[in-house]
Amino acid sequence: MNIQHLRYFITVMEAGSVSRAAGALGITQPTLSAALKRLEIEFGTKLFAPHGRGIRPLPGAKLLEERMRPVLRALSEVKRDLSGVAPAAVKFGLLQSLAETWAPALAASAHDCPIEITEGLPAELERKLFEGTIDVALSTMPVRGGLEGRPLFNEPYLLFAGPTHPLAGRRTLHLPELNRQPFVMRQSCERLGDGRQLFEAAKVRVRVVARTRQESTAAALVAAGIGCTIAARSWHRQGLRAIQIIGFPLDRTIAVVWKTKEKAALAASLIRKIEELAAARHPNSEDSTAEAGAKFPKSEGAGDASMSLDSSPEKNGLTALVSSGR
Repeated sequence: MNIQHLRYFITVMEAGSVSRAAGALGITQPTLSAALKRLEIEFGTKLFAPHGRGIRPLPGAKLLEERMRPVLRALSEVKRDLSGVAPAAVKFGLLQSLAETWAPALAASAHDCPIEITEGLPAELERKLFEGTIDVALSTMPVRGGLEGRPLFNEPYLLFAGPTHPLAGRRTLHLPELNRQPFVMRQSCERLGDGRQLFEAAKVRVRVVARTRQESTAAALVAAGIGCTIAARSWHRQGLRAIQIIGFPLDRTIAVVWKTKEKAALAASLIRKIEELAAARHPNSEDSTAEAGAKFPKSEGAGDASMSLDSSPEKNGLTALVSSGR
């Protein structure tokens, strides 16, 4: 049995399509398809079936994935122990406005794999990708030339207010209603300049009561009723109220971004992990924030719709990627 073919198979299950897996592995689609066919012959069962323009995994594929992941992990551990070489750390860049909630979740998903997380604004993360000081980043689109990005979801910017704020009971408001409102300025907002332009065009002047680069500080000030703030939908914190701003067409597209083909497999695994985390990060549906549409978004377009994969955390994610030896 060819161990490399098993690793190819795991990459297909992680990437969600043969074409994306082939790109991540740096091989041609016919080569990958031939490897999958040889595995089917070896195990005496069909692993995939045609579905639209892609494929879907059959029960045999899910069973093989479940059984082979610990085997490949064990082989990698033996190789590491015999060689005395520790696995390289996975270096993630996180958008600063996402870091507070995403960093612990991503670190926990890595289990026993070494991981380094760096937060920053989009321009900082792109620079680090070019320098090679991070492997892959969770940032915004569009990205600079020379980088690759796969969009995960798009989300609007909303007004956030504390539960005692005069606007807390509102579902929508018009932008001019924010004139002279006490406002917490999030200086780490990646679209701060665009927001200012929209305010100026509408002749709206807020009364800035605080400026901070720390998202936790901004959230605490808003929760205490010191002022309101504007942030992307996924910025939501428990207890805050989210209000749609009519006449404020600001949004952002979150994407996994990488530079080299060697990092494409890591990006594919990260996309799957984010799908799992996004599905788990919906606020309480009884909260008025959820009524305002501020639920954490599910990934859109992050996987091949023709391939329905089992996304249980123990079978996907960072640990499997690093321990598989790719």
